Amino acid sequence: AGNIAMKFLRILILCLVPFSVFAELPLEYKKIIKKYKFPSNSFTFAVKNLTNTSEPLIIYNEKKFFNSASLVKIISTFIAIDKLGPHFKWKSDFLYNGKEVDGVLNGDLIFKGRGDATFSIADLEDSIRKIQRKGIKKIKGNLILDLSYFAMNSKEKNFDNDPMRAYNVLPHPIVIQSNTMNFVFSVAKNNFKIESNPELNNIEIQNNVKLTKGRCIDWRSKLDYRTEKKNLKTIIIFGGKYSRNCGLKELDLSALEENEYFYRIFKKLWNANGGEFNGNLEVSYIDQSDSELLYSHISRPLSEIVRDINKYSLNLMARNTMLTVLAEDTDSLVLETSLNEYVHQWFEKKDLIHKGLFFENGAGLSRKSFLTSEQLLLVMEKIYHDPLMPEILASFPISGIDGTLKRRMHYSSFKKSAHFKTGSMRNVNSIAGFLLDKNKNMKIFIFIINDEKAKESQNFQEALISEAFK
Repeated sequence: AGNIAMKFLRILILCLVPFSVFAELPLEYKKIIKKYKFPSNSFTFAVKNLTNTSEPLIIYNEKKFFNSASLVKIISTFIAIDKLGPHFKWKSDFLYNGKEVDGVLNGDLIFKGRGDATFSIADLEDSIRKIQRKGIKKIKGNLILDLSYFAMNSKEKNFDNDPMRAYNVLPHPIVIQSNTMNFVFSVAKNNFKIESNPELNNIEIQNNVKLTKGRCIDWRSKLDYRTEKKNLKTIIIFGGKYSRNCGLKELDLSALEENEYFYRIFKKLWNANGGEFNGNLEVSYIDQSDSELLYSHISRPLSEIVRDINKYSLNLMARNTMLTVLAEDTDSLVLETSLNEYVHQWFEKKDLIHKGLFFENGAGLSRKSFLTSEQLLLVMEKIYHDPLMPEILASFPISGIDGTLKRRMHYSSFKKSAHFKTGSMRNVNSIAGFLLDKNKNMKIFIFIINDEKAKESQNFQEALISEAFK
């Protein structure tokens, strides 16, 4: 009787353990894994046929937690579309206090940003022209930036020790030109030239770069840059080396503090368009919306913004979008530290597995964010069966065609047949999306690797995708 009870217990345990632990991977997938020789616990992948549901699920290391880098944006954009709707638009208000008399504003001009990460220099100039056409030419007061839409978030830009790079720009309720300056590097004869766009007063470029010969390989890593404050000037100091063979290159850098950057551009554009403004910058964390409204700038709809986020993996846009979800859907302080709890609650409402999931920010720019391929697979199944699925699917890069896949998969069997979101940072490489195989079956494909040689895994990924495409 004891032996019978023990056998029954073993059978019961087997039934409780997920099937995929015991299921054998198809032979062709085993061959691919053996060929590329990455440590067996360093990666996870999944292939699920959504059209032919009788086809067995192929999944590996699905319970292990991985850092997925920018695959987090799949979750962020789906939550945003779900909670805000594809029609949602960001509104940025220009207000004033005091009185306007004969074209003179005897008071302050106020700009209230609500997290529109697409707001550009062209948008600001268009807004200024419309305000001036209403009759205001001279501002006697100051420019007040109303930052009340988000709470005060972290000011540390130390991810991978490159704080000036565009991917490190922090979320902020007021954004202009992604809060970066564009620097153009060029070589003419024996001179190395650096130009900035926009050109601003009180900004000085110090060029200490040495020209070299040789091939133009990994040119960004051979430059260094930093800023110094001297009196009222900001000095941007460039050093390192640059090969003559690099020719013309561009680099976006976050060189100025966000509020100061907006102020300097505003001042330049207001005066350049025939106005007069010599006031100072003031920052307020108290809502100024009770002042008189002059003009509101309205962004493009969210359905278009998510394409920018996913196709080009834009971190600031993703982080601001998730904070906007918090601002619009909760009454609590809008902090990135509140995101993990919010995401867990959203998973709970959608009946999705979320134990152990950690969501530090909406971009995936984190060494602390973790999920399993099983959790991501379930989210992607939800996306596929959601009425707004086309909005998310269209936002993913097309294999071999655009976005982050424009220079990949050109000679693959599945070129044009997949919409994949990619993710990468040091020791992390990932890809996930929807693949239409050669038999016109729609499949979910997920691959994540955390390893010192993760950046060398692209051929491995594509071999697995090619097998899924058959």
